[in-house]
Amino acid sequence: MEKMTRLFRALVILIGLLFIVPDSAAAFRPFNHSRTRAAAVRSIGFRRSSYCQDRLLSWKQHPLFGVPKDASIVAYNEKFLTQTLGFDEDKLNNTRTRTIITFDVGVLEERVSWLKQRLRLKNHEIKKIIQSRPTILSQRSDTNLAPKLDYLQSRLLLDEKSLRKLILQNPSILNLSTEDNLGPKLDYLQRKLLLDDESLRELILAAPYVLSFSIEDNPLGPKLDYLQKTLLLDDESLRKFILRAPNVLRFSIKDNLEPKLGMLRNRLMLNEAKLAKLCMSHPTIMQYSVKDNIEPKLDWLQQRLDLNDTAFSNMIQQYPAILSYSIPNKIIPKLDWLQQRLSLTDDELSNLMRRFPPLFSYSVDVNIEPTMNFFIDALGDEDEALALLIRVPNLFSYSLEKRLKPRLKEAMDVGMVIDTACLSRIGTYTESQWQKGREFQVKELAKQRDAKSDASAAN
Repeated sequence: MEKMTRLFRALVILIGLLFIVPDSAAAFRPFNHSRTRAAAVRSIGFRRSSYCQDRLLSWKQHPLFGVPKDASIVAYNEKFLTQTLGFDEDKLNNTRTRTIITFDVGVLEERVSWLKQRLRLKNHEIKKIIQSRPTILSQRSDTNLAPKLDYLQSRLLLDEKSLRKLILQNPSILNLSTEDNLGPKLDYLQRKLLLDDESLRELILAAPYVLSFSIEDNPLGPKLDYLQKTLLLDDESLRKFILRAPNVLRFSIKDNLEPKLGMLRNRLMLNEAKLAKLCMSHPTIMQYSVKDNIEPKLDWLQQRLDLNDTAFSNMIQQYPAILSYSIPNKIIPKLDWLQQRLSLTDDELSNLMRRFPPLFSYSVDVNIEPTMNFFIDALGDEDEALALLIRVPNLFSYSLEKRLKPRLKEAMDVGMVIDTACLSRIGTYTESQWQKGREFQVKELAKQRDAKSDASAAN
């Protein structure tokens, strides 16, 4: 077999030397090989005027005979990649690196310098980009990279800073064709997700890796279809879902999305509609790991609060954002503080959190403690104030500066009695209800004053 191969190669050379015309030589030249034929001839000692010798050089450059590696050029480029871009031995020997190692002296430097200037990259940033995607340097700056960056900047409404950030996060974009890949993909996403230009920009900046996905093969299209069907989303809901949780597009349907949704459905006893509502109300839940986040957090919470399956499921459905909080850094300190400050038993704490799970999200220093102090000061009785907050825990959700303090002042100005009933209305009433109630109280107080005045006159 080896002998036949050698004979075949010799025959090809012989036929070519005798019959192939000069203009057909381009078919045998390697793609992106930038050395001129004259320079290549001089480098190996052939006479420039010898057509047959020149043709033989072209055939030697063909993959059938192996890519030529002028020792001085290779050594120069390896030195540049090593000293300037931090390539180690493994990266130098990478197949992708070998495709650029034989470029003319100065080509790699020119393209690196152009990229640094165009994207305002620091040394460590250009190193990171080229080490991860060395084939970027196989593209000409003027005819490939420049038009591509201009297209992205125009199509996605990017300023220089945003363009730089996009490429740093996903440098492989520079290896993609504008006409065959980037353009059709952006058009598909915009059409599928009903995105205006600004929303498309936000999506790509939040999840730049989607530009590396194939619409069919990776499967970006089937993934969107799966989410829409499984979560019962109309087109507008799908748009909102993806914009709020773009990272969901990086996950495999089979290895991630299906098992995750199945675990939530079974663990929380959800039907399709409730599962869809849970995911839509907190889309980022789809970005969490089942093994490292969702499952251990659900188990810990249910055990800590000692809730049955139904009560626990209802609490998570009411406030799924609980699953985004750290157990050791946020949940445990919050529960311990509330239990101690409000003098609660385990059952009372469990009942409080079950009835008002948003408490998990409130800051003790910024929200919970200042609100407690407001009610204590307003009533002048700590026990009575804390009992009110335990009984009506959603009072913690109202703004001190925009609702509680202004309404308390209004109540005091018209002479209302400041008791637990009044403070409860101050917090829970809508603006319309509050104004009507205040006007009613003003009239009642006026009637009482008139009655007293009449009684005094009669006496």
